[in-house]
Amino acid sequence: MLRRINWIAVVVAFVLLEILGFLWYGPLFGARWMAEQGTPSDPKSEQFALGVGALVTILTVLGLAWLLRRLGATSLQAGLSAAFAAWVFFNFTTMALDYLFMGQTVVFVAINMGYQLVSYLIAGAVLGLIRPKTTAP
Repeated sequence: MLRRINWIAVVVAFVLLEILGFLWYGPLFGARWMAEQGTPSDPKSEQFALGVGALVTILTVLGLAWLLRRLGATSLQAGLSAAFAAWVFFNFTTMALDYLFMGQTVVFVAINMGYQLVSYLIAGAVLGLIRPKTTAP
């Protein structure tokens, strides 16, 4: 399944998304996100969450890399379009259900959805633009 994955693009996208996450949940929206969350954070839980978050990010990028390869998305426009569609059909819908049934605030969900949308678009752009090296037969 992961055959012919462009690992360089996956690593670049992963690093960019980790930087985005640091900025998004730090200086950009961190204080508001924490206030909307409603519970104080535990340092041990934060460390665990960061590790699991990195794992989820790499799985998301790998999933998008697989999907884009299967779709033949090898340009910026194709990468962005496919990533946006994946976000709408899978991520947005899941987060909308979280909002509807888990009592999360609109602001909390909007911050999370915004991060996910930007993440998918960055990953789609990177995966669409960075072409794997082709080897001669």
